[in-house]
Amino acid sequence: MNSYMLYQSSVATALTGHAAAIYPLLRTALESACYGYVMRTDTAIECLWLNRHDSETATKAARKAFTSAVNDAADAIGAAKSHPGTAAIIKQAYQQAIDWGAHPNPRSILKNMQDPQDIGTHIQVDLTGLHNVGSLEYERSLLACLDFGMLLGIVIIHSLTHVSPETVQKLRDLNDIKEALLESEFPETYAAMGPLAH
Repeated sequence: MNSYMLYQSSVATALTGHAAAIYPLLRTALESACYGYVMRTDTAIECLWLNRHDSETATKAARKAFTSAVNDAADAIGAAKSHPGTAAIIKQAYQQAIDWGAHPNPRSILKNMQDPQDIGTHIQVDLTGLHNVGSLEYERSLLACLDFGMLLGIVIIHSLTHVSPETVQKLRDLNDIKEALLESEFPETYAAMGPLAH
């Protein structure tokens, strides 16, 4: 549920043009889905999560157990599927969310800045916070939301005790719709996006 709410927020934020603000939401949405997966597969870890505020020791134990939740969930899902590349895609998406803005780093900050200008009394630095509809950053943020939506679906579906063939087919149908949309609306971007989208 937390993953879903954060994902909804990322889409709403992307539609405002606040491109930099979606990546912390997408990263945390993926992390939340992976937490759920890890807890579903290990009740001891679920207990650590539920009791994390009982003491400082409990907090440290929970932090240690969940530090590798994304990698652990990705590896387990990759091993459970007939396509082991799924693990790499989940890990790549998580890292890309960090690179594009979930953490402050050169790629996430400098792409929104113009070159500093010496205007005599001081140096002026312009920063773009809101991107207009049709701009590269606006479109990139919507594409990221589409891709993360599918990854969240994959992680969440693997967290269920029983998954009907109909549910799996609906997820595949959604992915086909997403791929067709990307290819028709963003043909150049789609061709250059690589394995995360395809």
